[in-house]
Amino acid sequence: MKILTHSLHASMLAMPAIFMAVFFSGCNSYQFGNPAELAFESIYIQPVTNDSFAPQAQAILSTQIRDAFIRDGRTKLVTSRESADAVLLVNLVDYKRRAAARQSVDTAVAASFNLILAVEVSLFNQNKGEYYFQERMIQKSSNAYVEDPYATPGASKTQNFLQSEYQAIPRLTRDLASRIADEVLNPWEPR
Repeated sequence: MKILTHSLHASMLAMPAIFMAVFFSGCNSYQFGNPAELAFESIYIQPVTNDSFAPQAQAILSTQIRDAFIRDGRTKLVTSRESADAVLLVNLVDYKRRAAARQSVDTAVAASFNLILAVEVSLFNQNKGEYYFQERMIQKSSNAYVEDPYATPGASKTQNFLQSEYQAIPRLTRDLASRIADEVLNPWEPR
């Protein structure tokens, strides 16, 4: 009986020791942040150009791209092209509005729209005078709702499409800015 108690006591002490050894060996190789090394230290983000029919989206997108790079913190934003290792060029090339849902009382009138915004992104290496990548297409979509489900009783349940589009553009450009930052800051291969 004494041998059985001694064996049980030893196994109870061994289990936490084994657990701790396994736990710490797994965490030993963990590294905070992104381990990828960037090919540049500083970047200049040229103001976004707009060759699409997106209403005034270039200013919002320019600001949100800068914010995405600042939040990431792996590269330094500079204010002039000459002092940068890399230059980011973004051009809005396409903007589409499509009816996503129709009103139940009149199927010719849309209740919501699907907005699609596409950009061409290029990253230029200032030091070598060549592109890291050129004219990569990135697009994002978002919805603009014309009907207001939160309208007070007696008030109009619809809002102007321009108002709903105005509310959706910042959300659409924020998602697009995040995707552009991912494209630039994550390891990329030539496509």
